[in-house]
Order: sequence, then structure tokens, then C-alpha cells
Amino acid sequence: MPDDLVDQLTRRYRDWFAAIGAEGVGPLESMLAEEWMYTNYDGLVRDKSEYLDWVAGVTEPAVFVGPYEMHVRQHGDIVLVLGGYRVLRPSDEDVLELRFTGVWLRRDAGWRCLMHHNSEVTG
Repeated sequence: MPDDLVDQLTRRYRDWFAAIGAEGVGPLESMLAEEWMYTNYDGLVRDKSEYLDWVAGVTEPAVFVGPYEMHVRQHGDIVLVLGGYRVLRPSDEDVLELRFTGVWLRRDAGWRCLMHHNSEVTG
């Protein structure tokens, strides 16, 4: 796997995490494919517009640690990503540990996230 692709996707995830709790949706509008779907750790499914509305409404900033332990597999114009991250919310003393899977598609001379799923690590 080319290191530059792993670095590029790592930066994309960091930009994504930084947009949550910031004003507006930041780079997410162009980062997510129009047909993007998201399933979060409690089973809620959102399409792109629903997710962007949710991000725009987040008022409590969280600290995201990661992504880490990223495994990237490229299959032509599709990339599968597996990794982890932690979420620390100022009002919550618990750390939310998550594992994620993402599907990225090369489109318009860049990578767009097509699908994202995360699961809480328990135990």
C-alpha cells in the first residue's frame, strides 16, 4: 500500500473529526460522496444530508484521538479502511473507544467516503 495514500486518508479522517463540534460542516461536504451512508455504534443510520445536519448541530466539541491502527486495502478506485479512534467529551468522564470501517471511492480526482460504520469497543 502506498504510504502517501495511507497518509492522505489519515489526514482526511483527522479533518473529518475536527469538523464535528466546529462551526459549520468544514470539509465534510466535499469529502463525503452524494450517496454516502453512515451507521453509528448504536445502530442509527444516516445519509449524507442527515449526517451533515447532525454535524452542524453539534454544540459540544469533542476531542478525537486517532485514527490509529489503520489498515488500508486498495482495489482500483475503491479503498477499504479499518481502524480505531477514541472520543473524549468534556461533559463525559468516559472515553468512547470505537473501531470503524470505511469505504472510499476515487472520484473527481480525489477520494470520497462512500460508507462508514463504527462500533463501540466493549469489555
